[in-house]
Amino acid sequence: MLGAAGAATSGTVGMYWSPPSVEPQSAATLSTLVLAELAQGTDWLGTWWPALALGAAGLAAGVSHFRHARRTWPMAACAIVLLAAGATTGANAATGYVPSVGAAVFLLTHPASGARGPGSEVTGEAIGAPIRLGVPASTTWVYTPPGYDPTATARYPVVYLIHGTPGRSSDWFTAGDVTHVMDVMIAHHLVQPMIVVAPQVNSDGFDDTACLDSTRGGPQVETYLDDVVVPWIDAHYRTAADWRHRVIGGMSSGGYCALDQGLRHPELFGAIIALEPYDNPGSAGRTMLRTQAQYDAHAPGVYLRSMTFQHDVPTFLDVGQDSHRDDASGTRRVAMTLAGRGQPFEFRQEPGERHSWTMARTGLPYGLAFASRRIPLQGRAQGQGRAG
Repeated sequence: MLGAAGAATSGTVGMYWSPPSVEPQSAATLSTLVLAELAQGTDWLGTWWPALALGAAGLAAGVSHFRHARRTWPMAACAIVLLAAGATTGANAATGYVPSVGAAVFLLTHPASGARGPGSEVTGEAIGAPIRLGVPASTTWVYTPPGYDPTATARYPVVYLIHGTPGRSSDWFTAGDVTHVMDVMIAHHLVQPMIVVAPQVNSDGFDDTACLDSTRGGPQVETYLDDVVVPWIDAHYRTAADWRHRVIGGMSSGGYCALDQGLRHPELFGAIIALEPYDNPGSAGRTMLRTQAQYDAHAPGVYLRSMTFQHDVPTFLDVGQDSHRDDASGTRRVAMTLAGRGQPFEFRQEPGERHSWTMARTGLPYGLAFASRRIPLQGRAQGQGRAG
């Protein structure tokens, strides 16, 4: 683990400021037992076997079609369908988007509510937004931990998780396997009991908003998250409603969102989990924002060097070792800048992983443990112990 603990630094950094060099952690630090239990969240559906089997069956059907003296279109259609299914399952194996049969069922049915683990529950909430924000209706998914009682006095920390692009709010409960991950981590006292909230930030799953308020007449997503979603969750769930007990996290474009929102809104969030993050809003920023100055004001790679910290913002950064060079270098630059600013952080690289949901699932338990260690114990969690 790499850390750079110290007092928060404020003021402007000099022109010739040079950040320290940092090296990522890449060794697994969770126990073999915990890693084995986490692996149970995936099954054959997330492997290459379905793609290989369907591809082989499709090729066999194609060969049979061309060898047959009287070629039939049903056999040709069968070959095409099997090969297409093989390509689809192959793409799924590469991206890790549907890691299990249970994830596929959740993806297809989207149950409004239901027990998903040993005592935990996942609920779909319709959190409306004022028309002026231009944010369409969507479902926000909420995980409550074992022992959660809406009538009790206990209060719980909240982790907000933002999906990537293309993507939607349910991704964290299918591709991210967050219910299973939380159940395992809580059971082993590696995180304190926490509520997990996954809102939707893309209207149709494809229009990357980078969680920004558009200055071009588009949706006001940042305002929706800060002024609608967070207060709604605090009003309807037993949350510890202060920045010390709120974490924001995400993967890919959601990792950028977590980094940007967490750094710029210290009054809301006390820690950040950034998986495969970018250090700028990218093409979405060009679409959402009118000027270069506005773009730079939302680019951690630009403003992090000189921003004023109201308090320490513990930040967890994780990227796959085989990710695109720009992804890895951008994450490293953020880690180096945090080190230079005296901010607490952890920087990991997952061996053999690329920019995918498999990488996000691999890094999420470490990020949750990192954040939980920095959240003050609250309510019922005081009797549960805290992550070691």
